[in-house]
Amino acid sequence: MERKVTKLEHSHVEVLVTVDQATWKAAQEKAFNKQAAKVEVKGFRKGKAPANLIKDKVNQVAVMDDAINGLLPELYTEVLKEENIRPVARPKVDVTKLSDVELEVKFTLVVAPEVKLGKYKGLEIGKTEVSVTEADVENEIKALLANSASLVVKEGASELGDTVVIDFVGTIDGVAFEGGSAQNHELELGSHTFIPGFEEQLVGHVAGDHVDVKVTFPENYTPELKGKDAVFACDVHEVKSKKLPELTEEFIKELAIPGVTNEEELKANKKAEILNKKTQEARRAYMGKLFDAIVAECEIDLPEEVIDSQVESRKEDLVNRMAQSGLKLEQYLQIIGQKEEEFLAKLREESLRDTKNFFMVDAVGKAENISITNEEIEFEYAKIADQYKMTVEDVKKALEPQLEEFRNNLRTTRIEELLYNENN
Repeated sequence: MERKVTKLEHSHVEVLVTVDQATWKAAQEKAFNKQAAKVEVKGFRKGKAPANLIKDKVNQVAVMDDAINGLLPELYTEVLKEENIRPVARPKVDVTKLSDVELEVKFTLVVAPEVKLGKYKGLEIGKTEVSVTEADVENEIKALLANSASLVVKEGASELGDTVVIDFVGTIDGVAFEGGSAQNHELELGSHTFIPGFEEQLVGHVAGDHVDVKVTFPENYTPELKGKDAVFACDVHEVKSKKLPELTEEFIKELAIPGVTNEEELKANKKAEILNKKTQEARRAYMGKLFDAIVAECEIDLPEEVIDSQVESRKEDLVNRMAQSGLKLEQYLQIIGQKEEEFLAKLREESLRDTKNFFMVDAVGKAENISITNEEIEFEYAKIADQYKMTVEDVKKALEPQLEEFRNNLRTTRIEELLYNENN
């Protein structure tokens, strides 16, 4: 087969493939036999009639389509391998010549863009110093106690932070609506899990009270309820308050934190956790600013197809995740108060930023000759095996299907470490 490769602008490559006659003839014969097997001729079993009787009944357009489609994967694979092309988006395929004796196919491929790096070392971004205060640790301890709190029935009126056990029936214009009723429902007042204004109207009530809670559904609610006024007839059965446990050594030991048996060790443990969290947050914020600064110094000829592909992929991922929660995209957009155009514009902005970052990081890696050796892969296998108490062989088997991705992730981490250390 003959191939003609032409580099186009905006990171596109055109490959014109002329298929040799023998290969094209064999593809047509294979496609004809496939179609012939479907043909019925009176007096013969399907596909078993003589060729001269079958030929006139075979759809020649379908034969050509099958022949082309049968060859395309082979042609595409050969182009990528022989021309050493690594596409970053779906190719465009055009049949430029077609007859019984000739086939010419044009592949228009999108390849990684050329990146002209600017300054990527010695940038004055400013790293944030992090620290942990006693108040930070005390708040963490309070949250720990609150998470272990028990609910006890209280006498007297409910307050924000209390939990009420209620029956409720919601109506609009006196008619109950689907999903608006429940019995013995536990609701923490101030948790903001119900419609705005609902929980506040249950503050100050005691067990046995009947309360008509009047609310208006938000405009970003479901289409059948948004903006409508509703009344929820509520019967309060119980009011419960949180009882926090005492910070005793027995309580601390029940937490089963390695190396923590008393209050002093617990505070030290929480201080280390907070410091690690703040450090990671500060690093992420810093790297975001650093990437923006480096990309601003770059020239990246980014093909539109790459961005389009990213937007579509992210949208599809979100749609699938929403479907698992029983929501359609339209409902999700109503809940977050966004129009589809705004949503897609934001997706495109995020995709553009992340894609530029990706190619910038790759370009830095090439400029610095950063690659991951097989020895380094083996070392990482050993670390994972030790961390998860597995054998190295089991780790290899588990990661084998994602080996290339694993290698790329290690390389990206190495490049990011270099950028972090080489900039202030």
